[in-house]
Amino acid sequence: MKRYMEILAFCMLFMAFFLSGCSLSPTNMGVLIGTNLALSGKGMSYSTSTERGIELAKDMVNDRGGLLGRPVQIVSVDNHGKPEDAEAAIQQLTVRHVSAIIGPDLTDCTRAVLPNVEAVKIPLISPACTQPDITVDPKSHEVYRYIFRAAYIDASQGRAMADYALKQLHVKRAAVFYYPDKTYAQGLAEYFRSAFAASGGEVPVYIPVEEVQDLTKYLSLLQRENIDVIYLPGYDDWTIPAITLLRSHGISQPLLGPDGWNGPKMERDVDTSYLTQVYYTDHYAGHDASEAARRFSQAYYEKYGEWPDSYAALGYDAFMMTAEAIERCQSAEAPDVARELEKTIDYDGATGTISLDANHDAIKDVFIMTFKDGQPELAATIPKDRQTQ
Repeated sequence: MKRYMEILAFCMLFMAFFLSGCSLSPTNMGVLIGTNLALSGKGMSYSTSTERGIELAKDMVNDRGGLLGRPVQIVSVDNHGKPEDAEAAIQQLTVRHVSAIIGPDLTDCTRAVLPNVEAVKIPLISPACTQPDITVDPKSHEVYRYIFRAAYIDASQGRAMADYALKQLHVKRAAVFYYPDKTYAQGLAEYFRSAFAASGGEVPVYIPVEEVQDLTKYLSLLQRENIDVIYLPGYDDWTIPAITLLRSHGISQPLLGPDGWNGPKMERDVDTSYLTQVYYTDHYAGHDASEAARRFSQAYYEKYGEWPDSYAALGYDAFMMTAEAIERCQSAEAPDVARELEKTIDYDGATGTISLDANHDAIKDVFIMTFKDGQPELAATIPKDRQTQ
């Protein structure tokens, strides 16, 4: 009977402790950072790398004592690359009392969560989303208080590539073939065309192409218009077949593209002979770009046994920017973290030196990458002041 009463008393004490909420409080569980990424489904190849970069950053922060004297824990929710699941992930992470949320990477998923994030007042930093309207309401032009990004915006990379084409490749007449997705590729196409024309170039060929095979219809047009460079904005599932088709048909002009090209995948999937005179914008220039990049890439290699890509680097930077904000404000309360993130200036990251502007966009250098012996290599760095034509 005595043993029974002891067990009953213990159970009642445990239930009282649990129901009081103490067991779920951030103080007892450490500092919680949520992730809302596509770990399966659409975007999985990008977000898996992003998550690896975040996990590495978390380990490095915990190795030096955590945040606010507490360990950092990741609360990961798979949004399956679906906007509705990304919305549901915000609800799950809110219940867990996370201090900040990293992700989504994908534009449609990020757009879907904007109202919820603003309502729950938890800062969200998208590692890789480059669409301009995720931090600023396109109708009211008001800045979303709780939305941030670690990547530069599409306007910056479109203008940077136009600058490189004109000043380094010395080309004058461009063709633009873009996948008509109405967001990423189409926006980049317009940014490139506007910047190229504003600086003295001409764009006589500007055509949406949904099916890659349809590019064959325009090969003779390239010759008639004396085209000396081709811009192909889109993701790798469209641009890799496009590059292969153009090169296999004898098109030797420089081919240009955005961060969605995915250099490491091109290295694996494109014939090395087709990668001559190929250039693309990217966020990460490899381990030789800076001391911070070297530290990151070496630690990544030691943990995973392979070198990181740009999505891993952006995930790492998104986490470290959040961690620095928590350390500066000495609080894990979400509104405090959001206010401190706004003050991010000259964060020295794997993807460069980052400052956040009034729109919560990352202001930093754009890297122009090319291929040497089939491997990605830095061709040029376009500084911030040459991305604003």
